[in-house]
Amino acid sequence: MDNKHKKVLADLLEKQHFLILERWRDGRVVQSVLASKKIDPDFFINHFGARVLNYFIGVLHNKNLPGQCPVISVMLNFFSRRGLMLDEVYQICSGMKNTIIWFLLEHGIKHSDGAYEIAVEIFDLNFAGVIKEYIEINFKQDKTNFIKEREKLSFSCPIDANGKEEKPLFQKQIDEPVLEEYFAEDTDDGEENIVFRSDDADDMLEYFYEIPALLSLVIIDSDKSKIEDVANIFSKTSSILLHYSPYLDSLAASMGELSSALKEHAEEFMAVMVNNDDAMLKLFDAVSRDMDRYIQRFSVESLAMKNSHHIHEPTTLSILQIISMFVPDQFEDTEIEFF
Repeated sequence: MDNKHKKVLADLLEKQHFLILERWRDGRVVQSVLASKKIDPDFFINHFGARVLNYFIGVLHNKNLPGQCPVISVMLNFFSRRGLMLDEVYQICSGMKNTIIWFLLEHGIKHSDGAYEIAVEIFDLNFAGVIKEYIEINFKQDKTNFIKEREKLSFSCPIDANGKEEKPLFQKQIDEPVLEEYFAEDTDDGEENIVFRSDDADDMLEYFYEIPALLSLVIIDSDKSKIEDVANIFSKTSSILLHYSPYLDSLAASMGELSSALKEHAEEFMAVMVNNDDAMLKLFDAVSRDMDRYIQRFSVESLAMKNSHHIHEPTTLSILQIISMFVPDQFEDTEIEFF
């Protein structure tokens, strides 16, 4: 891509940043989709829209890679939990693309210009990533829902000729060829299969769904009470994880530390959020994405598998890094390697 054209495009987007977000938010189709899912347009544009646009500008400055925006992953999980269909996600993303194209044309950048071609190329890469990831998210959710429904149905099994309960055929097809092989490594070693209870998984998903909105209120409204709400989420999650001791003890401990630090150092946390909210939010987004993956995975896969404790080490480090940002003395005697 031509760096000269990218700079022209980046300069325009930076100068028109506020107006682009405002026009994107106020688009008729975007307003209609958000209203149908009871999503506040200002919350969407401040928490997700602004960061997506900033990432786009970062791509133009060669600081970010196209199609790999971390905020988009969090946004898509948020959309999934609010029940948006793929076409509705597409309409919201198209709202951004159409808004930026409108600004390009308004400022004399025509279809034949290099800057216009670069903008379209980056959008196409991002669109491809968005569609692929949203399909994957919903596939995983459908699979989880199917497993839950199967568990409910398994309580009422038909009786065979010998008077014993017989599994429904569809459950046999899933349980016997797939799950028994899936957990074979654990059972061969005599280890117990331990998976997240569905109630625990649902609770944790709900907890981490709330965090982006709470942090946005901390920033937008300077509402310190929301810091305690975030602290309580990590405290409750820590308690849930300890039910599965010893497999998640280190992750549970780090969440407990974060909860305590947020309650004891709310002023310091608020100061960091005001001055460096983007770095802090990226860490929280990373932890939320990790937890979503763990919940999906360990709702069906045994926690007792060999080396499972290594999977969540990066999340533990992210949590400790969050603490170090507003309580720097917390780890002054401990050497922590951050990614």
